[in-house]
Amino acid sequence: MEKLSVTLSNCYGISSFNETFDFSTGRPETARAFAIYAPNGLMKTSFAKTFEALSKEKAPKEERFNRPSTCVVLADGAELDSDQIYVLKSEVDIHSESAAVSNILVNLASKERYDQLVEELNKTKGKLVNSLQKLSGVKKADIEQTLLTDFGVADFSECVRIANELEVTDDISVFVYQEIFDPKAIALLESQEFVTKAEEFNERYQDLFESADSIYKRGVFNPVKADVSFSTLRKQGYFQGGHRVHLDGDEASINEDELQVRLSKTLQSIESDAELSKIQLGISKNAQTQAIGALLETLSAPQLAYLLAGVKKENQADFKRQLWAFYVQNSSVAGALLETYEESREEIHKIEQDAALEAPQWQAAIVLFNDRFLDMPFELSLFNPGDAALGKQQAKLKFCFKEGDDQIECSREEIRSLSHGEKRALYLLNFIFEVEDRKRLGKTTLFIIDDAADSFDYKNKHAIVQYLKDISRENHFYQIILTHNYDFFRTISTDFVYRPRCLMAGRREDSIGLSPAKGIKNYFVGEWKPRIGDDEIILCATVPFTRNIVEYTKGSDDPDFLRLTNLLHWKEDTAQITVGNYLSIYNNTFGTQHSEDSENPFVDLLFEKADEIAASNEHDSLNLENKVLLSIAIRLKAEIFLTDQLRLIKHDDSYWCLSTGNQFGELMKEFITLHQSSSAIQSLEKVSLTVSSNIHLNAFMYEPILDLTVEHLVSLYSEIKNLTA
Repeated sequence: MEKLSVTLSNCYGISSFNETFDFSTGRPETARAFAIYAPNGLMKTSFAKTFEALSKEKAPKEERFNRPSTCVVLADGAELDSDQIYVLKSEVDIHSESAAVSNILVNLASKERYDQLVEELNKTKGKLVNSLQKLSGVKKADIEQTLLTDFGVADFSECVRIANELEVTDDISVFVYQEIFDPKAIALLESQEFVTKAEEFNERYQDLFESADSIYKRGVFNPVKADVSFSTLRKQGYFQGGHRVHLDGDEASINEDELQVRLSKTLQSIESDAELSKIQLGISKNAQTQAIGALLETLSAPQLAYLLAGVKKENQADFKRQLWAFYVQNSSVAGALLETYEESREEIHKIEQDAALEAPQWQAAIVLFNDRFLDMPFELSLFNPGDAALGKQQAKLKFCFKEGDDQIECSREEIRSLSHGEKRALYLLNFIFEVEDRKRLGKTTLFIIDDAADSFDYKNKHAIVQYLKDISRENHFYQIILTHNYDFFRTISTDFVYRPRCLMAGRREDSIGLSPAKGIKNYFVGEWKPRIGDDEIILCATVPFTRNIVEYTKGSDDPDFLRLTNLLHWKEDTAQITVGNYLSIYNNTFGTQHSEDSENPFVDLLFEKADEIAASNEHDSLNLENKVLLSIAIRLKAEIFLTDQLRLIKHDDSYWCLSTGNQFGELMKEFITLHQSSSAIQSLEKVSLTVSSNIHLNAFMYEPILDLTVEHLVSLYSEIKNLTA
């Protein structure tokens, strides 16, 4: 690919864009990469989203106003294939709380699809688990593992499929899995006494409810409940207090002794047999065994026989599967899960197969990641490096966190506390894998890199730059690197991107355009110093830089420093300082010989140029001199307004702020105290928040002002200018 032409209109916020990226210029060893500096909100993310849509074979669109979109991207006159585009996005969410996070390592597109399929299954699975919990009595958290164990397979959906296909001929709705297979309950059911005497016990137990003088009522009041009730009365002194009980059907009430005789007579058929009595005691032992007693009340002879056969050790596995089959087949949710499972099973299996084949490449990508990215809170490795390296299993990512002597290992699903930077590092692992895989396949690829360095410290930013530089050495790889971070832009521009391919995005009257980057290495020496004599905007913008140099070399008590301070604040002599006065200080500071003849007041020139900038419809993206000039003009206009207002409030036309520190802050404080209801306060606070710090400019730190758009400063300038008007 030699030339990439991009024509866009109404694509995710880009109203109009028409540029050609020529990768053929420069020396043969020149990196096939463009670097674009674009302030936030201009075009960077919209450009990346456009190419992301193309990579997914979708048409880009205008999301806010639903305007018709046009997108024509041609490589040497032909359309780019979707798989020739890879977008490294600036915003990632590796661990969305609502999304499925699988442990599988596979290429990012397949990973997203895999997690989508898994999430759809999980949603339906959650509903089925709730349904099975109600039918089986098993704790919700234990449902899946219990099913996997009982069916001897490793996949929940497969368990459900098998259960749904099992033939269940008996009505086993009376059996609750948890009641029967609770350890205490099953111990009773497996006891020798129960196995040998259960039928006889049940026959006599049923008679307790049928006899004419029985005090028991099936399903309501059984021997266990009677024993608990009367024992409680006895312990609480009920009978000692002289009270009696009146049993339903009796004509008279009875005392404790008479009650005991009645109970003994009723239970004689069971208590006269030692083994039956032992069963009765076992049933009353605890809540779990009491549930078995309650179950026995409801069982018919065939159901009891079914239970006795099922709880035999050799039959328990089949009994469990029969119960699960009955529950699944009587759950309204199971069908939905099976339908989703059948629809996605083959695709999930295919992705897992591909992941196994890609495992060795993941191992290589992880080694590269650990080697390049330093001081991360974790080191990456694989749970199954041997089998993964041989391609026998899909790679499963392992995080190893270390702190002092403490160390913990966990899987990708288990991590819920990664910082944004750590998530981004994990996202870059996917990027590294994709790059290395495309490198191995020799696939021609256009990489759109959207602020790859966001959320990283300088050490790891360098690692990103180095990796992008590595990519640029591949003959079939091409890059368009977008960033709003000027330091990152300057780094890649001086490191490996061919200087004529370092561009800056700017807003034109009705479009967004690119222009060659200026002053990348040293904006002050490269752009401002040679042009101060013939560019009045640059002349005005140099004041804070010159003042800083005077402060560094002569101190803050020097007369030149104080006079320059009076150019940046509204003081008593500010309006009398001329352009010639300033150039005299500039010449003395930098050893230059610019003409000092101008008698034009400096602030008049400053406001004249601010008005020109505000009236312009086109602004380049960097515009450092315009932004500095507007910042100075905004604060001066604001201080003029505040001074005039305070004179009116104080009835003192000679008032001047005498602050030698933060003059604007002092003026604001006094104005708010005296006129706190003023509608101007909101506009003035914007000045404090937006521009004051930008005026303290030096060669080592001027990036903050670059993130402000000229349009924002123009708007604020007009707002403050209207106050003074």
